[in-house]
Amino acid sequence: MSDKGGIKGTWDKQSSGAKAAIIIVGLCCIGVLLIIAMAGMFSPDKTGNDYTSSNVSTTTEPEPTPAPEESESQYKASCKTMSFKELDKNPDGHAGERVKFTGRVVQIMESTGSTDIRMDVNDNFGDTVYVVYDGTTTAVEDSMITIYGEVVGSYTYESQAGWQITVPMIRAKYIEVGSSNS
Repeated sequence: MSDKGGIKGTWDKQSSGAKAAIIIVGLCCIGVLLIIAMAGMFSPDKTGNDYTSSNVSTTTEPEPTPAPEESESQYKASCKTMSFKELDKNPDGHAGERVKFTGRVVQIMESTGSTDIRMDVNDNFGDTVYVVYDGTTTAVEDSMITIYGEVVGSYTYESQAGWQITVPMIRAKYIEVGSSNS
């Protein structure tokens, strides 16, 4: 059997460049097939909710009654006071809690209807919280304010000196403005 026929004979007659091209084309075809198969596995079924049977009945759930709107006084009464040290120890652990803090505005920035405030709690330098408020306020730097809102968690920003500073963040719902020393 000196005559090589069939696929092996044809393969042996090919140059190494042609063999490489055949292998590359073959691998590309396998790759395309794998991509198509994976796309089919991860695409949603179209048969999920297309019911055509007359035996299927649907039950309409009653619309939930909306909760009554919480008044400003009710919201403020639900906010608890805590020490800055307690909040600062684990801001993420207090996330979602309603809190009330009073302090001095260290920095305030308003932009397009929202306000960001750095506030020293109880006017203690370094006991700083970062307050975000959806709205504007009459408060200015050095104003004493009381905020009512929810703890977001830790907030890290870069100081002008390039330091990374992490402080508790509170999303204020209400801000009361007291006096200022300006």
